[in-house]
Amino acid sequence: MILRRITDAFRKQDWFTVAVETLIVVLGVFLGLQVNNWNAARIEQAQEQEYLIRLHEDFAESVAGQSRDVRFLDQQLSDQAVVLKSLKACAVAPEDSEAFQRGVNTLGYINPPRIFRRTVDEMAAAGTIDIIRNDRIKEEMARIIALVEWRGAGFDQVSRQVEHYRFIIEEQVQYDLTRTYADPFLGDFVGVVFDIETLCENPLTASAVSAISYTTRERQRAYRPILEQYEGFLPELESEIGKR
Repeated sequence: MILRRITDAFRKQDWFTVAVETLIVVLGVFLGLQVNNWNAARIEQAQEQEYLIRLHEDFAESVAGQSRDVRFLDQQLSDQAVVLKSLKACAVAPEDSEAFQRGVNTLGYINPPRIFRRTVDEMAAAGTIDIIRNDRIKEEMARIIALVEWRGAGFDQVSRQVEHYRFIIEEQVQYDLTRTYADPFLGDFVGVVFDIETLCENPLTASAVSAISYTTRERQRAYRPILEQYEGFLPELESEIGKR
């Protein structure tokens, strides 16, 4: 209809009508584009908000998981100290019996760095990382992932080394499946049957426990900064979510 009116106006050389009708067409196209852009921006903002919320959920899980692992490492170091003390004295004090057995039972139980990165990987695969407008959030997230990957890079080698030392201990003890002890990290652990004199007379025993304890402490020191990074990142995500 508008095109017909413009054609008629051209034919009649009614330049005012041509100008008005042309302006209406241009304005209609402009408004249509603006509405489309507004809708696209609104959809993108909603997607950004969803990603931020999901990232917060992932890093909250990462805090919980890594915090648990650090506390487990703390307990292991404490129990390993009891094992080494008992080996040195060639006797296990009655009050140390459970810690000694737990220490032997959990020797070398070390997890890789804990991170829940479902949303990060999804965004990377879809090429939507830049939908997050805050560059600081993206940079901090990249630094955290780089730190985790760096700490996790040598984990397989560490596991093999620890496994070698654990075998030295396992060859000298037995596990009593009829006895279990409650444990906040494993749920429970089975009792260990051992002869303390046999263990302390073998010089490899204390060396193996000491080597595992050294690795446990190294992992503890490596994972605490990761946990601190997670804990520091959560408030930044919360603040960004609150701005949306």
